Amino acid sequence: MKRRRFELLCFAFSAFASLAVIADAPQHDLAGAHDNPIVSRFAGSVIVGYKAVDFDSLTVPLAPFDNGAFGKSETAQGHITRIAYAAPAGKSVFEIASNFEQALQHAGFQKRYMCNSTSGNSGCGNGAAMSAALMPEALVHSLSPNTADENTMIDTLWSNGGPVFVESARLDRPEGPVDVVLFINGNEGKPAGIYLQICEGKAMAAGEVTVDAKAMAQGLSQQGHIALYGIHFGTDSAVLSADSTPTLQQMAALMKSRPTLKVYIVGHTDNTGTLEHNLALSTQRAESVVKALQALGIAPSQMSAKGLASFAPIASNTTDDGKTKNRRVELVEQ
Repeated sequence: MKRRRFELLCFAFSAFASLAVIADAPQHDLAGAHDNPIVSRFAGSVIVGYKAVDFDSLTVPLAPFDNGAFGKSETAQGHITRIAYAAPAGKSVFEIASNFEQALQHAGFQKRYMCNSTSGNSGCGNGAAMSAALMPEALVHSLSPNTADENTMIDTLWSNGGPVFVESARLDRPEGPVDVVLFINGNEGKPAGIYLQICEGKAMAAGEVTVDAKAMAQGLSQQGHIALYGIHFGTDSAVLSADSTPTLQQMAALMKSRPTLKVYIVGHTDNTGTLEHNLALSTQRAESVVKALQALGIAPSQMSAKGLASFAPIASNTTDDGKTKNRRVELVEQ
């Protein structure tokens, strides 16, 4: 009799807890938010965070998260959509992940990296640190103006040691690649959280910000250096993009007008990936600029290429906007 009463109490408590979870779950999408037409939502999920930017960068994980970063990653650039969902109550990380995997595969996406973990987040690296890095407070705030939605994102997407799932995948299209980064987190007593990031690759529009030879000269005379955001490279590449030509021509005009001027061409990266890789990449990018200026008639004796990787950031590397600012080429007077 006592055992039966105990079982009934346990059942009642379990039912009450389930109802509490359902009551806490959001019921409607964030105003103005909608699914990306390329990758839809898991059925029954509700959008609690949303942001679309015409041109930004996305970190694409290719290895487990450890020591504050993914062991290996790439950066994709283009139109970025970031959507945070709260999954229906009772749906597991495994079920949600399986549905996304199948949908991406059927759509022609090629899997680049995947990890899952059900114990201590060891399969994906440090799950708690990763979730905080993927969803810092500033990003959470930017995805929704509503305190309730912000709290839901924190409750569902900041890992407390439960199961997590990460997948990155790419779809190659004639109009440009599409990169998808999916993060799913399960916290006990809360609906699973889904964070979907989609980058529709494209080149940044050229000519929106022009720095001419005069502005470069002023920067050198006033600060001793100037950042040139008109210099562009392919993702994880030292090959100059065609839209870098106007800035290169202005650099050449400056140096031809001042034949005694000697400068360092300094490459900078964000902190994505290993320091060794970024040091090599930043140096190679600086060397590419030097070679391009030589082709425009600038004497090699006027220039020296240097790479500083992420040693001299001008913004925080915890946000995509900060990382974009940190990826730059600078002209520094010797």
